[in-house]
Amino acid sequence: MNYQITSDNISLSPSMKALALDKLQKLDRVLSDIPEDSRSARVVLNKGSGDEDTFEVKIHLNAKGKEYFSDDTDYTLETAIVRTIEELVRMIKKDKKY
Repeated sequence: MNYQITSDNISLSPSMKALALDKLQKLDRVLSDIPEDSRSARVVLNKGSGDEDTFEVKIHLNAKGKEYFSDDTDYTLETAIVRTIEELVRMIKKDKKY
């Protein structure tokens, strides 16, 4: 899958990108029946707004013309990524049932 990993308000370290790519493999497994060139994801990793030290993760997924979007905010980047991906997986699995 083609991934675009960006941020609007923080400088992304190689370890942050590696963490995101590692967790995004779950989406690859769920979408394995869709050709590689028919799926892409834009991942935005940001610091949360306000005074709190939080991270906000947004993922916009395009799979064979169908679009999915999810976002989450948490105190750890990993948890925010995992929750966002889990929500996308639920959406994809629900679509595949019908």
